Amino acid sequence: MQTSTSSPFQSVIGLGQLKAEYVPRGRGRWVSVIVGLGLVAGGPALTLFGVFMGYVTYQERGMVKVAEAVIPWLVMAVIAFLLGAGILFSAWRSWTLAAALYEQGVALNTRKGIQQAAWADVAAVWQAVTKHYTNGVYTGTTHVYTVQTNAGEKLVFNDSLGKNVEELGRAIQQGVVGALLPRYWQALQNGQRLNFGPLALDKANLYSGKKELPWSQIPSVKIEKGNISIKKEGKGWFNWAAVSVPQVPNFFVFYEIISRLTKVE
Repeated sequence: MQTSTSSPFQSVIGLGQLKAEYVPRGRGRWVSVIVGLGLVAGGPALTLFGVFMGYVTYQERGMVKVAEAVIPWLVMAVIAFLLGAGILFSAWRSWTLAAALYEQGVALNTRKGIQQAAWADVAAVWQAVTKHYTNGVYTGTTHVYTVQTNAGEKLVFNDSLGKNVEELGRAIQQGVVGALLPRYWQALQNGQRLNFGPLALDKANLYSGKKELPWSQIPSVKIEKGNISIKKEGKGWFNWAAVSVPQVPNFFVFYEIISRLTKVE
């Protein structure tokens, strides 16, 4: 697949064949603009209505009750204006947002321009996938995938890219795992300690802060609902360590390695 003449990714080089582009739907962006403009326009309208209510109150009850009649409308006017301005700014900032997936990397287009990252140049990727519930009722899932290159540049992919961002996130993870896992595994075999944010490991032990635990004393590592729980043999229900998946850079590299060293549930 080649980029079209209208694609913002024509300048991307060195990432191989284009596999897919991810562009937010135009309808959703226009809805944001319309809502934002409505709220911004509502600010002055509410202000005028508040002034009118103050005048009516003055005519009927005198000056003493004017503030009581006007202030609530002025507060609503300010809130509406600020909220609308925030929505418009967000729409402006993300208007050019798009992402492109390649055989050998990923690219992101924002107001700042094109950012690109080859899988071989990625230092770490973080994943935060959160399911939301209100009174026990599922209300949706948010996705944030953060890619950091060896040069320290960060590319952030989230739900602003549309409903297919989870598909993109999986592809990013697969690309990074394919590039990093062989290197990490070789470093482990060479006796090096591998760092994964709050956790670290080598061939002999798993580390959490200043604590260390031999693999022989870890019956299993449990990963459930975005949390990683490690128990020590013979300690019953108590966790030796517990962290969340979003805290762990290169989580899927970590997952593949510990799967070779202990049982993962």
